[in-house]
Amino acid sequence: MRAEPARSPHVVVLATDPDLLDRVLAVAAAAGVEPRVLPDPGAIRPLWAMADLVIVGVEVAPRLATMALPRRDDVFLVAPDEAGGETTGWSGPLGAAVVLLPGGATWLTAAIADAGGGRAGASRLVAFVGGSGGAGASTCAAAFAYQAAQLGRSTLLIDADPRGGGIDLLLGAEGEPGWRWPRLDRAQGHLGQLAGQLPRVEGVDLLSMARVGPPPAELPTEPSAEAVKAVLLAGLRDYQVVVVDLPRPPTDAGAEVLRRADRTYLVVAGDVRGLAAARQTAAELSGLCSDLAAVLRLRPGGQVDATTVRDGVGIEVVAAVRDEPGVLRAADRGEPPGRSARSALAKACRSLLDQLAETDEPPGPRRSTMSAADGRAA
Repeated sequence: MRAEPARSPHVVVLATDPDLLDRVLAVAAAAGVEPRVLPDPGAIRPLWAMADLVIVGVEVAPRLATMALPRRDDVFLVAPDEAGGETTGWSGPLGAAVVLLPGGATWLTAAIADAGGGRAGASRLVAFVGGSGGAGASTCAAAFAYQAAQLGRSTLLIDADPRGGGIDLLLGAEGEPGWRWPRLDRAQGHLGQLAGQLPRVEGVDLLSMARVGPPPAELPTEPSAEAVKAVLLAGLRDYQVVVVDLPRPPTDAGAEVLRRADRTYLVVAGDVRGLAAARQTAAELSGLCSDLAAVLRLRPGGQVDATTVRDGVGIEVVAAVRDEPGVLRAADRGEPPGRSARSALAKACRSLLDQLAETDEPPGPRRSTMSAADGRAA
């Protein structure tokens, strides 16, 4: 794991006009955000999908419009106040909102501040995605959140998989009062504090999908990307650790999480079919997240190890966990996964948390990023 996060910058500015660039940078400074400035339109392509917000100077709009970039939200076309209606012609081709400066400075300041996540201190967002069905991503996400809370970090666990059955079941919180996704599925913009409104179990606040009754009950729907964005901004403002359990394949709402995540963990089932499915999932995630690593779920008698995953999927394994019957029994009892401090799952999650904390440290000698939970080396 690198000493510096590989995450793309929250805000990217593409502008060549020095006066206009100075105005944009002044607005960003007022929002407390230091953007990444790109003078060449060609440099935007690898950052286009992952940046939280893109600001484009009107002078580079013609070149950008020829690049056939995919549509995305949170693109702002900026121009001087005196440009007026001359700018709006590029709004459609770029899918961008027009902001005239300095007249629209206050509005753009708020948008930039929101894109930065309003993060308090060293808050971190991590996502777990299953490389295949049944790989155990939800279990890993719940265990990671539980271990973070046990270390004294304010923690929010978000269930973003409408077909996962409700992650509150994994923590034994299905009977706990509090908001579920139906309460927030139309959320947008700025939300108030979530703490105190959500079910809470052993230090973990969780936002879970609602379960449905027998047919013909209506199936749960995936939260919109706008609702997920609003919840993420609120969570990163109020919690030190935000953990999201994502469905596969990636969705619009999932992409909102992936592009903001400091770490994305692909949970790989340690068998041949799991490896093949994880390779496909990793390809689908390519370009949506900037720091993708694997957590390997070792299967009894399986031939897939960390080296096989690295060579076959193309990403490093940062933790490996043996299947443990005790984890399944604990889930049946409604106990959080990894509750036993001696379990391989708990040790792996603590290792991942250590790695996450190290991204704030200065560069220097580093220990292995492979968890010793399975007694192997990557």
